[in-house]
Amino acid sequence: MEEGVFREDLFYRLNVVTIHIPPLRERREEVLVFLEYFLEKYSEYYRKHPPAFSEFAISRMMEYAWPGNIRELENLVKRYVNRGQ
Repeated sequence: MEEGVFREDLFYRLNVVTIHIPPLRERREEVLVFLEYFLEKYSEYYRKHPPAFSEFAISRMMEYAWPGNIRELENLVKRYVNRGQ
């Protein structure tokens, strides 16, 4: 808006409701849910069936801070399925 590339009136029309979603590091209990979801999604997409994550890998992912938030987790699972790593 300050640079004049976004209309001020449109900003105020769109800025009606603010939804706060805490970062993944504050919702560690959801890491496993997202792991399963992304593993299924990308296994179908790439038509590959890698082995399930080991308990050790899951425990490490539960401890990790996820600075890239859910996109980082999604990319990790996508790489795992696509490359088998």
